[in-house]
Amino acid sequence: MVRYLVYRFLYVSIDLMMKLRWWRWRVEGLENLPPRSIGGMIIAVNHVHWLDILAVGRLLPFSYRVAWLGKSELFRNPVQRWLLQNMHVIPVDRGKRDMAALQAAEEGLRRGEVLLIFPEGTRSKTGMLQKGRSGAVRLAMRTGVPIIPAALIGTHHGIGGTLRGQEVVLRIGTPYYIKARPDTGNHRAEYVSSATTDLMMQIAAMLPEGFRGHYRTALPQARLGP
Repeated sequence: MVRYLVYRFLYVSIDLMMKLRWWRWRVEGLENLPPRSIGGMIIAVNHVHWLDILAVGRLLPFSYRVAWLGKSELFRNPVQRWLLQNMHVIPVDRGKRDMAALQAAEEGLRRGEVLLIFPEGTRSKTGMLQKGRSGAVRLAMRTGVPIIPAALIGTHHGIGGTLRGQEVVLRIGTPYYIKARPDTGNHRAEYVSSATTDLMMQIAAMLPEGFRGHYRTALPQARLGP
């Protein structure tokens, strides 16, 4: 109930800003979203500002209310912790492989959650796309849910930019599945690395060329995509 009310408040508030043309937010590629009825799915998007969560949360349809991974420091304040837990935010210790967080994310996906993941692992201070980490790919392999690559453009201007009328665009790519491979050892590691690179290249291809960063040589269509 808390989650529903918070999301409804955000939707109504941001809708008002958009209708008044104070906030110029829009989404492209909504038709690419899988039906909500299929259950869990991963939305993987670049990360440059805290505004990213708000933008994705609003620009997706209401039925696609997202859960996401948040740094454990955000949970220190009791009131904030209560709110984040009710929003289905999963605390994660940055700088190490947090198995408890990955397990919680996996369980959420199996329950049918829409999980928002920033595969870079942290915000980009420059706005350029950073090298991706393998968490999103590993979760997709373990759970069998689709990954939807997406790109946010314009949030690097921050809330000040939004208030000044800077446009924010969420581009949603084509969903795809990553097949789990029975291989072990180096073969599996190479497969995960290749799949992670593919995901990041698909995100990069939706960003303006100047923001592709580590993947600035991305091709229009990556190897493992649809």
